[in-house]
Amino acid sequence: MGINIGLVIWKEMKAKSFSRDQLAEAAGISKHRVGTILKSASIDTAILTRISIALETNFFEYYRKDEDLAKFEVDLAAQNNEGLGELRNLVKEKNRLLELCNETIKSQKKIIAALEHMQEL
Repeated sequence: MGINIGLVIWKEMKAKSFSRDQLAEAAGISKHRVGTILKSASIDTAILTRISIALETNFFEYYRKDEDLAKFEVDLAAQNNEGLGELRNLVKEKNRLLELCNETIKSQKKIIAALEHMQEL
């Protein structure tokens, strides 16, 4: 992935004037761990959640904007659209069959009515 989450967190800390000590306390992690995280390109999601809350920033959004994941989302959206198209076609076909059934029922009712009328004569 192209996200260096440690750098992203560090930039957010600077923008909000957060020290490592403040982040450690607010996120409930050790100062040493904060230093390690800031140097790291990846992070545990539970810790990222606590840091997101502490800095009031959704760092998960950065992953959403990542090119690799964006391509995945586009591929997934294309698959969903393809599936929707297939379902729409299936519904159209079923509706057409229902119309044919209804027409057949109407024809059968006319035949029955005609036969009953002939029996009365």
